[in-house]
Amino acid sequence: MALARTTVTLPEELLCEVDALAGPRGRSAFVTEAVQARVKRERLRKALERAQGVYIGTPFEMDDEQAYRWVRELREGPDPWQR
Repeated sequence: MALARTTVTLPEELLCEVDALAGPRGRSAFVTEAVQARVKRERLRKALERAQGVYIGTPFEMDDEQAYRWVRELREGPDPWQR
């Protein structure tokens, strides 16, 4: 991946925390990881917004309680990727 230099202005206290966590010469990598995580989260949020309501009126429609139970079962059940 090609790199590009940019200037970002941060509150001094936040920058001190980043430096304390990232260590010497680790600031760019730390900020890169943080921005990548935020971009991923925003893309997911937008995809979820676009998909909201697509199951209304279909056999897959669930109320809040059904959706909650389904997610719990997915989280607590066996890992579907493990064989």
